[in-house]
Amino acid sequence: MPKHKKNENNEYHVYSDAFPPNKRGIREALPIYSESHKLLKDKKLNPENITYKPLTKQNIIEVKNLHKEWFPLDYEDDYFESIFNDKTGKYFSIGAFYKLKTEEENEYKEILIGLALCEWFVGSDYFFKIFGKEPIPQIDKSINYIEEVLSYLTCDDYQCIYIMNIGVIDEFRKMKIGTNILNRIIELGLKNKLCVGMFLDVIYYNNSAVKFYKKNGFNKVMTNRNYYKIKGNKYDAYVFLRIFSRKEKDIFRYKNSNSLIKIIDMLINPIFFLIKIIIYILFFQCFKNKIKIE
Repeated sequence: MPKHKKNENNEYHVYSDAFPPNKRGIREALPIYSESHKLLKDKKLNPENITYKPLTKQNIIEVKNLHKEWFPLDYEDDYFESIFNDKTGKYFSIGAFYKLKTEEENEYKEILIGLALCEWFVGSDYFFKIFGKEPIPQIDKSINYIEEVLSYLTCDDYQCIYIMNIGVIDEFRKMKIGTNILNRIIELGLKNKLCVGMFLDVIYYNNSAVKFYKKNGFNKVMTNRNYYKIKGNKYDAYVFLRIFSRKEKDIFRYKNSNSLIKIIDMLINPIFFLIKIIIYILFFQCFKNKIKIE
């Protein structure tokens, strides 16, 4: 996550854990690109003013600026254009916005403070690579839901979500913005009957990101060697995976079903419970009578 500090010239710079540290373990000071920092400077922030919704084309410039602060990869303009101009439903985004009243214009303005860009994989062979016939020596053998995944793979049109990137500006750290964004991605996956789960790549030295994903139910399943290339140097990436078990999907659908279904379920379940009790009593009585007769 990015951190703001003043340099010798009393200027603020960004320090992001996604950028590679030097030999002494120190990260390079980066310039601030996002206008959000200037607008939020010296403001008392209220978490109740945060809203979540999809990003639009109007947010492209700010998304680019935030990515320069957060990630060391050079994103081409086509990368963002293809996401925001996509009409097939392949990509989706979630943005966190802060509603701030500007003193100059005396009106409210929505400031982008966090975001996630994601991609739907339909019938992807990615899970076959991890759980299928191809042997992967780096896979974490401790995962106990392989059978669950293999049952999904029998369906040709199963889906999964790839989280391309996710980030929150420094002013809103420790307000669970990243967790709230991730939870909304999880909800989209749970709503989709064919969605097996989510996966993502994390550069190996980004300990804060690794800790964040582990805390939210992701497991490291393999290592992609030399996956990232930054300033001529290659870095490994950890692959993190979160599987949606069928039980988790059933619980989610029940919690989000309409009230009528819940009422019917509440009425039916006690009836079946009473029927079971009656059957047990009858069996017990029959067994007792049998002993007496003998």
